Amino acid sequence: MKKRKNTVPKPQTWLYVPVRWLCCLIARAAFGLRVTGRENLPQKGPLLVLATHQGMMDFMLAFAALKGRKAQFVATQRQFRNPKLHWLYVRLGVIPKVQFHTDPRCVMNIFRVLREGGTVVLFPAGQTSMWGVPGAIAPSIAHLVKKAGATVCTLGLRGGFFTAPRFGGLHFGRTEARLERAFTPQELRELSEEEILDRLERGLYFDEYAWQQETGATFRGQDLARGYDRILFRCPRCGGSGTWKSQGDVVRCTACGNSGRIGRDMRMEPVGEEDRVFPTLTQWYAWQEAQVRESIGRPDFLLRQAVRCLVFQEEGFCYREAGEGVLELDREEIRYRGSLDGQPVCLAIRHEHLPGLSAEPGVYVELYHQGYGLVRYATPCGAGVSEMKLAQEYLYRQTLKP
Repeated sequence: MKKRKNTVPKPQTWLYVPVRWLCCLIARAAFGLRVTGRENLPQKGPLLVLATHQGMMDFMLAFAALKGRKAQFVATQRQFRNPKLHWLYVRLGVIPKVQFHTDPRCVMNIFRVLREGGTVVLFPAGQTSMWGVPGAIAPSIAHLVKKAGATVCTLGLRGGFFTAPRFGGLHFGRTEARLERAFTPQELRELSEEEILDRLERGLYFDEYAWQQETGATFRGQDLARGYDRILFRCPRCGGSGTWKSQGDVVRCTACGNSGRIGRDMRMEPVGEEDRVFPTLTQWYAWQEAQVRESIGRPDFLLRQAVRCLVFQEEGFCYREAGEGVLELDREEIRYRGSLDGQPVCLAIRHEHLPGLSAEPGVYVELYHQGYGLVRYATPCGAGVSEMKLAQEYLYRQTLKP
């Protein structure tokens, strides 16, 4: 995003205060937010808050939890592509970041806010959870934390994965925010980056289903299974791929009829005696990942999706239709073969250069290509996006092994 400025403005009080008040009201009334550990927040001085990232309401929950500190959040550039959000985020002092990659301008803005005694909120996982447990934290986070030299607190958000999961649906129930002091500036000077990363991984780990079982939290909504067909891509009964459909509280395999019903505890039970389902998405996703790893081991491994190609235009904050083709993923790279602005192209990115796949489950994949800019590959094939994302991020991790 070449037009980004190197300096992010401070939050504008006339907007920040009413937005925070509204977030507090909604968080308590609709999502039953309970906050503990506010006494661990320093009253003044630089503060870096590292938060878990589970659902689409996490920014709102964090706003409400940090009442008393005027915080500047770090968000991916994707969030700024919506004209209305762009207007709001700029005035709230939100710091943009290139997703999955080290962003020197973002780091510079974080350090500037901290030097001025401000508060920065960062989501180290870089993306919301897809299965109720966190993704890996990049080692670069430990380097940033140590270099920042500020007081560091962790913000454990619970219930966000059930209230507003990234794959769809909005449910109402209980949420929690737990604030804990992780490091003082003196501790950061004494600890190695490896020790900092280890403590952060332990402090930011969460398991939504274990939390639900511990607290007995329940959730209500008309379509508790909404979006499950966008994230489930394998059937444990027939082995079918991309065959799931959701309706109401039930998700069903269209190939064999295998069905599961989501209860208010957000666990799944088989509808019939012959149905085979996993009780949690954590277990289901782990099984799917094992299936993908097995597929990757085959010499003929290849994932293919027919896609529409759309190019992002900074002027106007919109996407324009640019062509059609096929998005392919093998063990070496992810590539698009098709047309772009009337010309045949083959655009490829090797896995070692792509730490994470920017995607909306069931909707699209986004890639940045030199010379073309940001390109969105939209597909009608539902859960195929989730399978491709899981496979690509697994293959990237394999490139890191000696």
